[in-house]
Amino acid sequence: MAVMSVSSIEKKEKVTDQVLAQIKDSLLKGELKPGDRLPGASELAAKMGVGISSVREAIKMLESLGAVEARQGEGTFVCNTLREGAANALEIQIMLLPQTAEYLVQFREMYETAYTYVAMDKATPEDMDNMETIVTALEEKVKRLSPDTFIEAQDELVFHRHVLYCTHNPYIIKIGEVSLELFFDILHDKMTPSKIIDAAVDHRGIYEALRDKDSEKLEKIFHKCFTEWKRRF
Repeated sequence: MAVMSVSSIEKKEKVTDQVLAQIKDSLLKGELKPGDRLPGASELAAKMGVGISSVREAIKMLESLGAVEARQGEGTFVCNTLREGAANALEIQIMLLPQTAEYLVQFREMYETAYTYVAMDKATPEDMDNMETIVTALEEKVKRLSPDTFIEAQDELVFHRHVLYCTHNPYIIKIGEVSLELFFDILHDKMTPSKIIDAAVDHRGIYEALRDKDSEKLEKIFHKCFTEWKRRF
């Protein structure tokens, strides 16, 4: 079981929030690591000088966020990964921010440009083969449809998410996933639709720029894309 440094709770603020803050602090300091078992609720309550119900409530909050998991007969453990379907606190917080076109396009332009350059440096040959498969699949779809057909959010998401994964950086990926979901799932309906053929051309251009490690070409494509996104809002 992991050793946590805890202190007595000063009951000026909500007790549960303070208990939660101490557990979070232990995670940040590395006193608790993925796979570690938390001290029992009664032990934590005694050390902090609070009721066991407050500790249990704090642990339940962490469990709902996918940070810890309770195992029958074993205890509560720090999760190794965010489980599927768990609430994402970052996503919820971002969703509560003003969803204006200016803010979102500006954020996406800054963030997606930055992580795509990281992907250019970090993508493996296998990553690039998979990206070409995604690009080709969209081009084949274009051939089967009318040139005036609009791109679906999922067709854009699968490409941009793959570029994100090519960074192989868990911090970049976690924040990027949230921003992509927000941009496409929530705001796609608020934008003027884009033709699937235009998206296919852009995806091919981004893929080739990454494959050839051509920063100048990538910069030109992004300038075109973000100018178009601003117009579509």
